[in-house]
Amino acid sequence: MDGYTLLRELRVLLGEPSNGSFLDDRTSYDCLYEAAKELCQRTRALTSAQTITTVAEQTTYNLNPDFLSLYLSDNENDYVIKYNDGSSNTFLRHRDYDGIILGDNTTSQTVPDSFTIIDASGISQLSGSTTNTSGSSNGETTLTDSSANFINVAAGDYVHNLTDGSHGVVVSKTSSTALVCALFDGANNYWVYGNSYIITFNGRFALLLDPPPSTASHTITVNYIQMPTPVYSPYKSYRFAPDYKEALIYYAAFKYKYRDREPDFGDRLWKHFDARVRSITRDTRQAKVQGGYRVNLIKPANRSGTRR
Repeated sequence: MDGYTLLRELRVLLGEPSNGSFLDDRTSYDCLYEAAKELCQRTRALTSAQTITTVAEQTTYNLNPDFLSLYLSDNENDYVIKYNDGSSNTFLRHRDYDGIILGDNTTSQTVPDSFTIIDASGISQLSGSTTNTSGSSNGETTLTDSSANFINVAAGDYVHNLTDGSHGVVVSKTSSTALVCALFDGANNYWVYGNSYIITFNGRFALLLDPPPSTASHTITVNYIQMPTPVYSPYKSYRFAPDYKEALIYYAAFKYKYRDREPDFGDRLWKHFDARVRSITRDTRQAKVQGGYRVNLIKPANRSGTRR
């Protein structure tokens, strides 16, 4: 399901002509990206794992920028991560943030008792000037700054071309000095040598261990639901199975109808989306031979996996 197909079917569902002004590519891609993230969260479609090496006495560790929420849980429906001390594995259970703070356990030990997920510290925006010209190819253009260090930049972060007035999204990183971007609403919508830019960051998450480990070089494995790579080009596609397409379209159309101040139509589209997601989730569980839902009466976690 590439960008072209998604834009076309969204336009057809909303009954808009190809030359109409109600739909614009930037808003449509934004809505579809929101739909993709919602699908990942609800269907647990895309997953990944991050390996973290401990530092003695250190409590907090940044998670990957594409971390959406925790994935792995035990038979009591508690989220868990794997902690390896060099000789054996221990599965640490998630604990709510309130309990960790009130427990006030700051004395380090070989293997922590539990963990939680918190917001990571904010990242200061980046600014600079391009050192190369890159025309637009299928809606994408590469920002190159040979003097920059884009190590903290990730797909989904926002980028602004202050010279031509265009704004957009980082869609991928090719190196520590080059970013592939999608730009809109500017004079050129691509990068020219000497253009001034600003990059602003989405929020990130961090892992908090309770208490901190006393030993360095232990290994933590965090299994998580992965944020999808944004699609802002006609010829790029989301990494979903074909039957996810209808749900993506209905969610994006729902967002448009609320923008159009037609909540009744939006609510109907949401119901179609919700029904499709339930069907996908059921079929996926059967295909992966996963168990059904488990009931747990403890305080529920929010979408990121933290129970704060």
